[in-house]
Amino acid sequence: MTREELLKQQLTDEQRKILSDCSALYNRLPSDLKTKLEGLMHVFLHKVAFEVKGFDEVTEEMRICVAAEACVLILGRGYESYFKLKRVKIWKELLKNERGEFAGWAGRRNVSLHWDSVLYGMKQGNDNRNIILHEFAHVLDQADDSQAQSIPVHEDSVDRAKWEEVIAREYPRIKAAYKAGRAHVIDEYALSDEAEFFSCATESFFECPKELKKHNSEIYDILADYYGLDPLPWSIAEEKRIEVEEKRIEAEEKRIEAEEKRRIKQKAQELEKRKFIRLIWMGVSVILMAVAMFLRVFEIVSDDFFIYFFPVWFLLIIWSQTKKS
Repeated sequence: MTREELLKQQLTDEQRKILSDCSALYNRLPSDLKTKLEGLMHVFLHKVAFEVKGFDEVTEEMRICVAAEACVLILGRGYESYFKLKRVKIWKELLKNERGEFAGWAGRRNVSLHWDSVLYGMKQGNDNRNIILHEFAHVLDQADDSQAQSIPVHEDSVDRAKWEEVIAREYPRIKAAYKAGRAHVIDEYALSDEAEFFSCATESFFECPKELKKHNSEIYDILADYYGLDPLPWSIAEEKRIEVEEKRIEAEEKRIEAEEKRRIKQKAQELEKRKFIRLIWMGVSVILMAVAMFLRVFEIVSDDFFIYFFPVWFLLIIWSQTKKS
């Protein structure tokens, strides 16, 4: 199947459900970009081999989740950005080397990912940490010149000078912010190595676009130009959807609360009604006893009358106290 044919392919309902369940970023995408993403995913899945370390097999969930968020990065760039990429390896345990433990690492051709970290980053969606976005940003950074130095354009590119200027200006600001104990939109891990700035900035661009645009607009703008995307409207639309959903939930909770109050009130009224009816029947039984005694005192009835009266009277008492209405 040619690339053009693959780009026209769509996901199955089952595959879309995997993404809607696992990927907050996918759920934020406008419908036209979701359609484009699905085509890119088919190219990705056709070109890239998947392997596992510590798992019995590569699952459909692994393939779909990694392909989706990796391809978000190239929605505005095209699949050529991954022309060197050959393999993705999913690890059950954290990756280890002489420097410590990691959730992932990447080169131009190979990407390794810790599966639990993948799922956590996808589902959170706005915590500024997404290992797929991070590692595949490294792939893009190295695609042009095999170097991970946070300048994802070729040295002959007209944008090269702009990237160098932004990094030269913004990198010290991030460093100064953390040194002074102030928060910064871009994660402090960006300071660990010159290669990490672009990857950490990419995470912020897609996961915290509102904050990045507000506090570091130059970084936001250069990333928007590079990726050919503007995730800020996605975030705003999601906030509105969340607001609408919260209002719906609040209205539903109020309806349930009102219904519960109505039910409690109705039950209380029924209990009062039953109580009132029992009092009436008790009053009737007392009156009957008083009339019977009156009749006996004036010898209007004989003692034999009470042989039949008392059982009937007792039954009336019992019935009145057990009657539900």
